[in-house]
Amino acid sequence: MRSDYALYVVAIICFIVAICTTTMNLQTSLYIYAIVVLGIIFMGLGYIARPKKVMLSPATTAPPAPPPESLPEKTVKPEKQATKKRARKKKTTRSREKKT
Repeated sequence: MRSDYALYVVAIICFIVAICTTTMNLQTSLYIYAIVVLGIIFMGLGYIARPKKVMLSPATTAPPAPPPESLPEKTVKPEKQATKKRARKKKTTRSREKKT
């Protein structure tokens, strides 16, 4: 939860307490005014704490990435050729072992 929402909730609670106090007591006192002032202060703090919208200008944005076609391609040897060579070596060693 964002901190500005919590500050707004505290301000609303202060206003509710001030309203309840004035309806119960017909006399105005410094206590009621203090709670109203606290509510206003918490509203101001919530307004200050809210996140700001960031506007990016076109000059500060990063240049776009190059398309993938312009990147050099890596040459990869196919694995099938390597397995054929291994198979040939294994056949020659087995054939020599059988002859002896």
